[in-house]
Amino acid sequence: METTDYIRLFRKFLQKQATPGEVEALVTWLKSENAFHSWMHDEWEAAPTAMNTALQKRIWKQIRVKTERATGQPASPKAAGQTPWPVRLLRVAAVLVLMALTGAGVYFHTVQRGRTADTVVSVEKGQKANILLPDGSKVWVNSGSRLIYGKRFHAGERILKLEGEGYFEVNPDPAHPFIVETDDLSVKALGTSFDIKSYPNGPVVSTVLMSGKVEVRSASETALLEPNQKIVFDRAAGAMKKYTVADATDYSDWRYNILAFEAETFENIVRTLERLYNVRIIFESETLKKYRFTGSPGNASLESILELLSLTSPLQYEIQDSIIVLRENQRDKPLYEKALK
Repeated sequence: METTDYIRLFRKFLQKQATPGEVEALVTWLKSENAFHSWMHDEWEAAPTAMNTALQKRIWKQIRVKTERATGQPASPKAAGQTPWPVRLLRVAAVLVLMALTGAGVYFHTVQRGRTADTVVSVEKGQKANILLPDGSKVWVNSGSRLIYGKRFHAGERILKLEGEGYFEVNPDPAHPFIVETDDLSVKALGTSFDIKSYPNGPVVSTVLMSGKVEVRSASETALLEPNQKIVFDRAAGAMKKYTVADATDYSDWRYNILAFEAETFENIVRTLERLYNVRIIFESETLKKYRFTGSPGNASLESILELLSLTSPLQYEIQDSIIVLRENQRDKPLYEKALK
């Protein structure tokens, strides 16, 4: 195919109209030896002036570094410092770079605010993304989540915004604190690894520490975490509680599609399954939401996990087209009533 054909495929991808085969062809083109850089260079040369030169150079440097890591090929030095890049091409390049890094199902764009740009990584249900930040820190972004970073990440601090779940491995830099903000908590680290879960529809926000030390703040409280400790913030009560966990690394196994639950309610487990498998699950019985499960189903199919839950509770499930209905087995309910908490 010609370059113009791949650009048309790219537009279809953004509109969510591309077939799996077309997406595979597009990603292959992005990773080919010179095609992506040649197209970037041609677009750069043809672009009219629309951006401050210093800002253009700074953006080009970031795009170039990410592109080289993704493709293993050096970016064309001719592109830097010539014609400023218009906003349209900046967005296109940013999306292409992330596609090369993580494949389909992840959307990456910039939001212009005056002379600054925020980078937004949006991950659809059923997908995950692995992001390398400008400071060398690594982030794994879970299904149905968004990670936002921009001016505040480069202005003497390293501040990000998380909606959903992310696992962070922070590159040590004591002079520039690394801070992850959610709607309810902020987590500050100097050099550490930790997991944060803060989905908009969840009743709690939690963070678990694997290594190092973090400071967790809410509007009214501050707490320090050591490895294998967990903070849970109850949104309704507006309060934090600290717990000790057996193995904090269990809380980041989702990166490898491995599930693990520790006294988790069925309500929260269902939310996780909906995001991971991109399905809709409804409770026919509200009582089922209160049952809890501890265990590691591993990298199992959705039906296998539902079977496992049905062995530990009076749960029955039925698949109706694309919806899974959960109901209570009234005959077995008395045997499991003690499990309710």
